[in-house]
Amino acid sequence: MNWNGLEIPDNPYFHDDAAVIYNADCREILPDLPKVDLVLTDPPFNAGKDFKNDNLSRLEWQDFCEGFAKDLLIISPNNILVEVNKRDIMMRRTLEDFFLYRYAICLNYTNSMRNGTIGYHNWGLVLWYGNGKCYKRYKDRIDSALHSTKQEFEHPSPKEVTHYKKLCEMFSSPDGLTLDPFMGSGTTLIGAKALNRKCIGIEIEEKYCEIAAKRCSQQVFDFTPTHKGGE
Repeated sequence: MNWNGLEIPDNPYFHDDAAVIYNADCREILPDLPKVDLVLTDPPFNAGKDFKNDNLSRLEWQDFCEGFAKDLLIISPNNILVEVNKRDIMMRRTLEDFFLYRYAICLNYTNSMRNGTIGYHNWGLVLWYGNGKCYKRYKDRIDSALHSTKQEFEHPSPKEVTHYKKLCEMFSSPDGLTLDPFMGSGTTLIGAKALNRKCIGIEIEEKYCEIAAKRCSQQVFDFTPTHKGGE
């Protein structure tokens, strides 16, 4: 299938001029994708939440992390941004075996306190890997209020668009392609579309593909130039 001049796998669950969604295990799709500029994703934490691949044995989790890292080598992204569980080191160690570790970024929830391992916490941890660059320098802490999505959709681990939009802006080029292989409810895609950037999402559970497709279809991709020539 030709999409924006790129050859991508046929039969996506949803597509428009800016976004493509596949309902599949990402390992089935990644080998056939073109090279992407940025992988921005929130994979399962193996924390026992109500979605697939989140309640594995230690050996199964090790195999999962290694398979994910090897699959990323196929599409050779310049930048890889992965939100990780602060208690789990398996994903971090595995990614560092395959890619250059660059930096840590805090996703701060300005209005939220959750009960954590050593007390209360209100932030998520994103790790940056790869040989790419930061296209738009900002801060190592991105602030956003936590918004309830229960009136719009149900997902056990929804993410804030403000956080993922800023990460996409920082680590992808304006004409680049962003990929989220664990798309969930589509937050990465919504953030990329808000920046007029192309994006591909892969999600193994159809109910979340349906949510993401609905969210993407409600957001128009704006082709209006942000500046005029000569200015």
